Amino acid sequence: MPSPEAPPVGVYDVIGLGFGPANLAVAGALLEQPRETSPISVNKSLFIERYPEFKWHPGMLLPGTRMQISFLKDLATLRSPQSPITFVSYLHSQNRLVDFINRGCITPTRKEYSDYLAYAARYVQAQGIKVAYGESVIAIEEEGEGTVQVRSKVLTTGETRIRRAKNIIISPGGSAWVPRCIQTILPHPRIIHSSQYISSVEPMLATMKATTRPLKIAVVGAGQSAVEVLLDLNSRLTSMGESAGQPHNLHLIIRGGSLNPSDGGPFANQVYNPEMVDVMYDLPSDSRKRVMADYKATNYGVVNPLTLDSLYQVMYDQQVDGDIARRGGNVPPVTSTHITILPYSNLSSAEIITNPSQTSRETEDADTLSVLLQNTITQGLSETTYDAIICATGYERNSWLNLLKSSSLGKHFGLCASSDKTRLAVDRDLRAVTNGKNGNFGATMNGKNGIFKAAANGINGHSRTPDKGINAEAIHASMETKVSDTLYISRRYRLLPLPTAGHEFIPKIYLQGCAEETHGLSDTLLSVTGVRAGHIVEDLCSN
Repeated sequence: MPSPEAPPVGVYDVIGLGFGPANLAVAGALLEQPRETSPISVNKSLFIERYPEFKWHPGMLLPGTRMQISFLKDLATLRSPQSPITFVSYLHSQNRLVDFINRGCITPTRKEYSDYLAYAARYVQAQGIKVAYGESVIAIEEEGEGTVQVRSKVLTTGETRIRRAKNIIISPGGSAWVPRCIQTILPHPRIIHSSQYISSVEPMLATMKATTRPLKIAVVGAGQSAVEVLLDLNSRLTSMGESAGQPHNLHLIIRGGSLNPSDGGPFANQVYNPEMVDVMYDLPSDSRKRVMADYKATNYGVVNPLTLDSLYQVMYDQQVDGDIARRGGNVPPVTSTHITILPYSNLSSAEIITNPSQTSRETEDADTLSVLLQNTITQGLSETTYDAIICATGYERNSWLNLLKSSSLGKHFGLCASSDKTRLAVDRDLRAVTNGKNGNFGATMNGKNGIFKAAANGINGHSRTPDKGINAEAIHASMETKVSDTLYISRRYRLLPLPTAGHEFIPKIYLQGCAEETHGLSDTLLSVTGVRAGHIVEDLCSN
């Protein structure tokens, strides 16, 4: 159920769009401010969340799955270890601190971490933070007196609510992304994105239990979620037993040659240290891109080595069982599912094939999904059919951009509805543009971590040449017409308005979880959530 509307407060000091971990950490940081003197009042702070209650990745809370980061990288510890919303405080409140220590492992299960986040959400609300659950933000517009109008829709009733705020914090999270050829045949009950896996897989399998032939299901993706889904499906199909004496088939479709382990070593993980955000932000754009490419294997399209070991063991056991069954005559295979990895495979097209012998009521359940795969090495094509497809294909993070494009606010940042290629740039780029310079920016370094000095000093191929994507004359021209494909963001995550001949844009608009391009790989992850929240609140409370 949506949260009841709080008594009118006139104009809110701040409204947060979304109430996931990012804005939850902001709420905790706001509570640390002195209530008597802080310019941002807790009583005039509101967060709008589309879920009817606090939820965190509910579709991927698979049994036994663990977090990939230490419990100390929680909502507050790296910023304020004494905070009441640290993971340790949560464990203490549940009388589980000693037992957790006895585990001898620094990574909680996802189930426990989800419960921790929900605990923190309840805590901040009990301290006065307001959350409007069950509402989807549909528009933001410029209002008078230096405010922003936020329009949301109550999802259960369709009612529209309009509120005003002096500042907003946009923390949209990610939206499920599926390959374009799959998008053309959506929605379909047997095409699932991993974000909805837990709530959808049982109903989906239930519709196929009566099938008299072995099932064939594809999982698309090469990252952690894909392998976790694959292992879970293997368990579920095995528990269903064989069909017509034949094992069910699971295919993992990957574009590369093999599954790759994530680099979780201590040196590689330094890229997620809070101080590395300063380093990344200070680098020229081309150097920043090179550093992120160097560390891509810490997060993107990779799998935890322990999870890879589990998958390999399952597949090896299937080989052993198959050999025994073929040799032993009366000895049936122990497993009833067979996993195959299809490397160098790219989805080329997909269509729904309906069995004409089925009635109209049965048609949806009788559908098969025909997929054309292209080998990325030979370019050869192969066609196969599946009973279901699970897309563990990641997320896109453009909802905030679409919100600004359709808003009167966009013009203040050089954005218009027709912009189809938008990038983020750092504040020094904006200073150079407004000063009429040519974009020859030198990165500054605090020298705290030697592994990035070369990038800042132009050594070993890390160039300090001007950012070729910035052209002062072109941006000046676009500023005159208020049209640009470049948005500027401060170190403390505030979108920077372009200087214009008109009135000064007063509201502060912050962006969380979407600034990887300027702040580095940690921005979309939990690693710096607590520290980033502190920076935003400090900036929010400053003059």
